[in-house]
Amino acid sequence: MPTRRKGFWKEAVDIGAIDTMSKEYMKDPRHFADAINFFLFDGEQVVLATNLRELDPTEIALVYGNDAKEPIQKVRDVVKNWTGMYDGKAIYMILGIENQSKIHYAMAVKNMVYDSLNYAKQVMEAKKSREGEVMTSEEFLSGFRKDDKLIPVITLVVYFGAEEWDGPKSLHKMFEIQDERILKYVPDYEINLIQPAKITDEEFPQFKTELGRVLEYIKYSKDKKALRKRVHQEADFWKIHPQSFDLLNAATHSKLKLYLDEGGKADVCKAIDEFGNDMKIVGYIERQQEEGISLEEAIKNAAIKYGKTEKYVKEVYEEAA
Repeated sequence: MPTRRKGFWKEAVDIGAIDTMSKEYMKDPRHFADAINFFLFDGEQVVLATNLRELDPTEIALVYGNDAKEPIQKVRDVVKNWTGMYDGKAIYMILGIENQSKIHYAMAVKNMVYDSLNYAKQVMEAKKSREGEVMTSEEFLSGFRKDDKLIPVITLVVYFGAEEWDGPKSLHKMFEIQDERILKYVPDYEINLIQPAKITDEEFPQFKTELGRVLEYIKYSKDKKALRKRVHQEADFWKIHPQSFDLLNAATHSKLKLYLDEGGKADVCKAIDEFGNDMKIVGYIERQQEEGISLEEAIKNAAIKYGKTEKYVKEVYEEAA
């Protein structure tokens, strides 16, 4: 039981670290816009980072009518408003991104609550702005004028996992009842999802920032041979910002070491090669121990064989343990 608890808390800490890292990464308006453009516009640069404005991620609203006293509060990962041009028309929208390092089997309900709270808040704000104005009884009852309009809210889930998302992608898929005669009267809610496993090689170029590299690395992280081949084929393109390197490293639970080039970029190709060499060192030490050689002597032998210092070899072995 203590071992399970220790493992559980370690995984919880890892997930928390990845979630914090991904949240900070997606707060960057360039990465945020890149994800939205990939999903909504097939990579076309419709949403510009310069046209995004950070919003308070806390969604608070009185959702039970005008007599409600207790507000409901939820906190999103990242939410921004977008003011821009689309199809020759000015457009204003609220865009949210939820980052997931693990599959969330109730994501449809979670996102639906976020979006519903935002719409409820918009109605509340409209009502507040109308205080003192003459309104019809119907408008007073709803707190919303007949010609008032809501601002569309779109929530996108960015999944930083290599496995295919196997959770329900809509509210309807969460019901045991699947009779269409009943479901047609139950409003559905589908999640908007980016998952690396479903992005094709032809689609990755649609990303215009290093977010695409992060997701591509995650996709191929389960196939080391394919990953190594891809990185070596485009070595120069895999020199990325340390923040991107840290995220892909954490998301895949890799133990790549950070190697910076002269321009301050992280060299993923070199990191993978060095990791492969380190694993050879670890394997050599383990084989030596199986032959009855002490750990201390095995470390010395490995240092000589691979041309490394004993300190380096010891650190590599301990990190892999």
